This record gives sequence, structure tokens and C-alpha cells, in this order.
Amino acid sequence: MAMEITEFLLSAQSPDTNVRTEAEANLTRFQEQNLPSFLLSLSVELANNEKPTESRRLAGIVLKNSLDAKDAVRKEHLAQQWMAIDFSIKSQIKDLLLRTLGSAAPEARHTSAQVIAKIASIEIPKKQWPELIGSLLNNMTQQDRPAGLKQATLETLGYVCEEISHEDLVQDEVNAVLTAVVQGMNLTEHSPEVRLAATRALYNALDFAQTNFENEMERNYIMKMEEDQDQDDSIWNLSMAGGTCLGLVARTVEDAIVPLVMPFVEGNILKPDWHCREAATYAFGSILEGPTVGKLSPLVHAGLDFLLKAMKDENNQVRDTTAWTLSRIFELLHNPASGMSVISSENLQQVVGVLLESVNDMPNVAEKVCGAIYYLCQGYFDAGLSSLLTPFLTNIITHLIRTADRTDGGDSKLRSSAYETLNEVVRCSYIAETHPVIEQLLPVIMNKLGQTLELQIVSTDDRARQGDLQASLCGVLQVIIQKLGSTDETIPIIHRAADQIMAMFLRVFACRSSTVHEEAMLAIGSLAYACGPKFEKYMGEFYPYLEMELQNFEEYQVCSITVGVVGDICRALDGKVLQFCDGIMKHLLNDLGSNELHRSVKPHIFSCFGDIALAIGEHFERYVLYAVQAMQQAAEVCAHINADDEELMEYGNQLRRSIFEAYSGILQGFKDSKPEVMLPYAAHLVQFIEFVFLDRQRDEFVTKAAVAVMGDLADALGSNTKLLFSDRAFYVEFLGECLQSEDESIKETATWTQGMIGRVMVS
Repeated sequence: MAMEITEFLLSAQSPDTNVRTEAEANLTRFQEQNLPSFLLSLSVELANNEKPTESRRLAGIVLKNSLDAKDAVRKEHLAQQWMAIDFSIKSQIKDLLLRTLGSAAPEARHTSAQVIAKIASIEIPKKQWPELIGSLLNNMTQQDRPAGLKQATLETLGYVCEEISHEDLVQDEVNAVLTAVVQGMNLTEHSPEVRLAATRALYNALDFAQTNFENEMERNYIMKMEEDQDQDDSIWNLSMAGGTCLGLVARTVEDAIVPLVMPFVEGNILKPDWHCREAATYAFGSILEGPTVGKLSPLVHAGLDFLLKAMKDENNQVRDTTAWTLSRIFELLHNPASGMSVISSENLQQVVGVLLESVNDMPNVAEKVCGAIYYLCQGYFDAGLSSLLTPFLTNIITHLIRTADRTDGGDSKLRSSAYETLNEVVRCSYIAETHPVIEQLLPVIMNKLGQTLELQIVSTDDRARQGDLQASLCGVLQVIIQKLGSTDETIPIIHRAADQIMAMFLRVFACRSSTVHEEAMLAIGSLAYACGPKFEKYMGEFYPYLEMELQNFEEYQVCSITVGVVGDICRALDGKVLQFCDGIMKHLLNDLGSNELHRSVKPHIFSCFGDIALAIGEHFERYVLYAVQAMQQAAEVCAHINADDEELMEYGNQLRRSIFEAYSGILQGFKDSKPEVMLPYAAHLVQFIEFVFLDRQRDEFVTKAAVAVMGDLADALGSNTKLLFSDRAFYVEFLGECLQSEDESIKETATWTQGMIGRVMVS
């Protein structure tokens, strides 16, 4: 029976009532016939990383419910049942549960923590399982233990403290538990997940801490740790709640907020108590969105120099909030395109100098500084003034790379922030002046990506860190490829490096991280665009990965991106992509027919049909029947979407737009060779356009695509569509609506379509 428990657990979750009922009966029979073996089998299932997630989840739930109940009488009965089990069986179960705390599956760790606490609530008051606390504390004191294990251990300690009385432990054990919990809250040593678990554990352990809080030294140490949590933006606290509320009020009442808040700012900004200085700065930063530029501009101009100097405040939290406020100022009030900026040619060098010095600060401060640099560059780019930053570009890039390389870069998401900012710096640079610097950056990033492939991986945390770093570096490479590929003068740089770049991306695909595959796939799409027909030579090695990701239903974001890359490759290779189209179309059609694939991918697939048809022209005839049938079925789905469901309506708009884009691509693909292939489908298309025209909830993108496909239909099929348009006069009203649109692109499309249909009608 124990060998079959996986099957029973999976069947107990079946949508088929008969299957589910039989499985539940089998589980109950097993439990009643041999409780010790039943509980041991559940523990084995929960601990086994090779077992399905679904069976492990239910195993944990059943195991917990076999030990505890809300009803006091039943709770006592279950406790007595547990105590009656043979000691060796109980020891095996407890060992398996403790081992599961280190599982790669977060859900298994969480459930195991709960079950351990339930057993502790039965045994510890009876002075049994004395080694439990020591085992858990050992997980926390060993430096090489993974973060997931420490997080689960702290969660377990919290649950245990919740389940038992402080009288059940001796004071030395209480002290050790509190020490482990408080050290788990240390900002510099642990991840946010571990610190959050430690904070929750401390909350549950407060009853245990009475003696410790009576000792001033111990009380101050504990309180210094919850205070230090304020450095972590992921932890919601009273200050953050106040700032958020103030920001919402500012956006609501706009200018009226300024005279109410500024006295508080001015009255506290210079006080010796850092809490006052930080609160004043936070209040000022919180009201920057809402009031008019005219109201804020004099205040920000007057305060900018003070804020720049405050980046050297003796208190880390003040510097953190100051950096955040500067980032907000540069995001909201550095807009040279509109003639408004708090930065001038006179103070630009000072601003950049302070930011680059401060990016070396503590991780939480440096992360905010990265944001300030990001918006500084973006503001100049949007105004067409990127050349103002050219003299500083090399220095900025050097500091950001150095920041990303910091050993404490994992804290406060500093590493990813540094790379995101580097991407924006490259994207916003003035290519005519900066291409030598960006060309030099390319091998630096390539080298770093190569180094990640040589990292020694001994734990799941190592794998996660490798994946995050690779994803960031692939993202930088994508931006470099796009930037250097954007001008005729610089694109040869990419052509020369393409072999090495593509070889590196192929090596990255050997890693199992979905985030890495997303970024690598996006970068490959950019490389294909830059290389054009020359990308064909990479398709032999790349195609198996393309196929693999088109079938990646579980990580649907990767699948969606891969569909988009197919479009990039079609535009790059044109007719040369034909040799790969049988396989690609097979996978795309399978994807459309799958109930497992997330629906958000399917609109991209229809758009991709259009890209393929444009690339291979008349050769799309072999696929047209299957493609159009899928498009017609999707059109039927659009007709039955609940108009009261906003999320479904948004999906419906995406679907309709993509169907029209597919038809446009297919019509254009057949236009010069076999336009008659599309004649059998023309009436259904016009009917669908009319249906969409009558829907007033369509968005502007659907409107433009619908009008465009009418023009493509008339252009491709010519006089064959005269009768179609004559019978359905809605198009006149539709074009009239679009010609009156405030959207210039819709107007232009409607004008073109009007000309195409007009040409048909007079022929």
C-alpha cells in the first residue's frame, strides 16, 4: 500500500468525482489499517524531491491534519495516537521532516515547518524530542547552509514558539532561540526572505522573551535589529505607510499639499536626531508627484544643493531616503524636453560627481543612487540632449560595473539595479559620440558572461545567483546589440562580434533558468535583426533551442518571447527561413490547440503567422488552411467574451488585433503571386471586421489593425472584393469614424485604406 500512496494522493485531486472518491477511500483505509506506516509514507512523499508537487502538497496537508484538529477532544485523541506509535517510526518521520526543511521546493519546506511544530506541541510539553531545538539552531549557525533552509528553520522556530508555552523550555534554550531569530534579522548577512521569516518568528517568540526584555542590554540589541529593518524597502512599516498615504493625498489635492507639508520639512530637516532629518526628507520626496511644476520648482531648485550634501549624512537611513528623493526629483522634475529641469550646465558636473561617489555607499543607498542615474540619463535622452552626458559616460559605466561586481551586490537588489541602470545609460547615449565606449563595453560584458559559465554550483542558491547574473548580462548585451545595430556606421561592430556572441548565447541555453532563457532569447532576437540574412548560419545550432522553447508551456513567458523571436528571424532571413517553417508552424499550431499553454501567448502566435507569411510569400499556401481555421476559431472566442470582465476584454482586444495582423501579413505575402488563395476566406474576414466595428469597447490598436486589414484585403484581392464591400456598407461609417480620430496613425491608415477600397470600387 505504501508504494501506491503517490497514485492515491494524485487521484484524490482528480476532477473526476468517481476517481477522487475512490482515492479518498483508499487513503482512509490505509490510515485506519496501519497508521504508523501511513504517516511514514506521507513523510517520505513530502521529503522526496522526485515526487510530483501535487502529491507532496497533499501529503503534507494530510500529515498535518493527522496530528492536529480544532476540536479539543479530537486534538487530544490525535495526540494520543501519535504518542502510541513506535519510537523508531516516529524518529524516521521526524528526521524526514527536518530533512525536508532543506528542500528545493518552498511549499514542501513550509508544510514541513508546520508539521514539525505540531509534533513539537505534542512532545515537548512531555519532555520528549529534546534534540529538536538544537537541530534547528544548528541550521542557523552553519555558514554554508542555504538561505532556503535558514528561512524554513526560522519559520519552524516561529511555529514552535506559537504552539508551545515558554515554560516548556529552559531559559538557556529560550536564549538560544532568541539569539538565532534576532541574528536572522541581520540586514548584512541574510536575504529578505530569511529576515522576514526571522521577524515573524520574533513576533511569535515575544512571550518567551519577557526575561530577555527585562535585561536592558538584551532589549536594546533586539530593538536595534526591527529598527535596522527600515533599511529594507520590502518590509512594510509605519513610516512607509505614512509616506505612501502622503503621496496619495498629494496626487489628489495637488498644490494644496505643499504649504501643509513644507513647515514640517523645514522644521525637521536640520535637527540633530536623524529620525527627524529622515522623516523630513521622506515627506518632501513623497509629495513630488501631484503638485504642479510651477509650485514645486522653486522648492526643488532651492533644496537640490542641500540634498546633494545630505548624501554625506552620518546616518545610513538619511542617506538612503535622500537618494530616493533625488531619484524621484530626476524622474518627475528633470524634463528638459518641456523646458523644465532642476539640473543645469552649471551643476551637472556636481550632480554626476555626487551620484558616482554615493554609488559606493551601503547597498540600500547605492540602489537608490542607481535609480537617480537612470532617470538623469532618461531625461536628457527624451529631450534629445544625450550629448550633454557624453563627457561623463566612461566614468558612469565604470562605476556601474564596479557596483554590479560588489560582493554585497545581492543585497537590496543592488546588482540587478546596477545592470538595469547600465542598460539605460547605454540606450540613452548619443551613439555618434559614444560608439567607441560602447564597443569597448561589449567584450567586457561578454567576458563576464563567460565567467558565469565556469562558476562552481553546489547548491540551489548558487544556481539562482548564477541565473540572475546571466540574465542581467544577457540584458546588457541585448541593449548593446540594439544600440550598435542602430546605425550603418556602427552595425559592422556587431557583425564582427556576432560569431562569439551567438556561441555564448548557445552556451547560456544549457543553463536551466527560465529568466536566463528569456533574456538570452530577447538578445538573440536583437542579434538576428542586426545580422539580417547572415543570421542563417546560426540557425542550425539554434533551431533545437527554438523548438524546445516553443514547447515550453510551463514557463509560458519564455514561450511567448520565443514566438516573438520567430518573427524577428523571419524579418531577418526572409525567404531563407522556409527550411525551418514546417517545424515552426507545427509547434505554433500545437500551441494554439493546447489547453496547458497560458492564453496570453496565443495572440503573439497569430501575429507570428503574419510574419512567416510575409517572409515566405506563396510558400505559406501549405499552411494557410490550418492557420486560417485557427484564426476563425479565435474570432468565435472573441464573439463570446464577457463584456463585464475587464481582464477578459483586454485579452479579447489583444486577440482581435493579432488576428487582423495575421490576416494582413498573409494577404501581403500572397499579394504578388497567389492572392486568389485567400478568396475563400475573404467573406469571413469582412464579417469579423464588421463585428469588431460594432463593438464600442475596442481599443485604438484593434481599430487601427481592423482598418489596415481592410486596406490589405482590397489591395491584395483587388476587384474580387468589390461585391464584398458593396454588400457591407459598414466600412464607410468605419472609415469616417477613423478619419475623425485624434490619433494621427489611425487617420493615416484610414486614408490609405479609403484609397485602396476606392480603387476597387471604381474598377
